[in-house]
Amino acid sequence: MTNAPIFHIEDPGYSVRKLCHPEDTESLQRLFERCADYVMIVEGQGVSPSAAQETFEDMPPGRSFDDKFVFGLLDGSGNIVGVLEGMWHYPDEATWWIGLFLLSPDVRRHGLGRKVVEGFLKYVRRNRGRSVMLGVVEENQAAYEFWQRLGFEFVRKTEPRPFGKKTQSVYVMRKVL
Repeated sequence: MTNAPIFHIEDPGYSVRKLCHPEDTESLQRLFERCADYVMIVEGQGVSPSAAQETFEDMPPGRSFDDKFVFGLLDGSGNIVGVLEGMWHYPDEATWWIGLFLLSPDVRRHGLGRKVVEGFLKYVRRNRGRSVMLGVVEENQAAYEFWQRLGFEFVRKTEPRPFGKKTQSVYVMRKVL
């Protein structure tokens, strides 16, 4: 079951599958280490040695691992080159929340992110989701613009909160399906 595709993307060189803890933790940690630029923007520090484990274990109060999805984007050799993590039915029954979407620097800026998100949105619609929400830290302007190009709209700006060594506001965004 671990290797079963979750949703399809329009690129024959890549596939998506559910990542499992602890089997995929080491490979996911390597992805985080390749994405140190993202961690620096968000947290102002290097990659935590437990970043992958935290991806599997962190969730909002009152939620469990059964409420969570961690999808891996795999290249043709089976290497994890991206991750899409979040919660279904959060913050309400009709909404899915993306907590993290991260691509390895070597696969960015080739349209792959758009393909993954489009495949994911189709998957959410098939599973009766009516909207998708996410948050972008204020300092990550490139990510904000990426999500805007995909039709996500600004909902609100949060009060500043701590992220590692930084304190940042978050732009909450939503796309109605």
